Amino acid sequence: MMAVLVTGGAGYIGSHTCVELQNAGYDVVVLDNLSNSSEESLKRVKAITGKEVTFYRGDILDREILNKIFAEEQITCCIHFAG
Repeated sequence: MMAVLVTGGAGYIGSHTCVELQNAGYDVVVLDNLSNSSEESLKRVKAITGKEVTFYRGDILDREILNKIFAEEQITCCIHFAG
């Protein structure tokens, strides 16, 4: 299955994008440092879609977490909303 990495996915625009991606049949992986968002939005995504979002808490400037995500997940594309 194609997995989409959504950076800033716990924010307003990112979480709405996650809903649309999941409804379109994509697996969603979110990377967010929660500086301007909350994990609560991802709980709402699950409540709306019935599908779990894979969540990593971290910063896009952290190579270690990016390497981990790309090693563990089958990311085929990325949508960037992290500020």
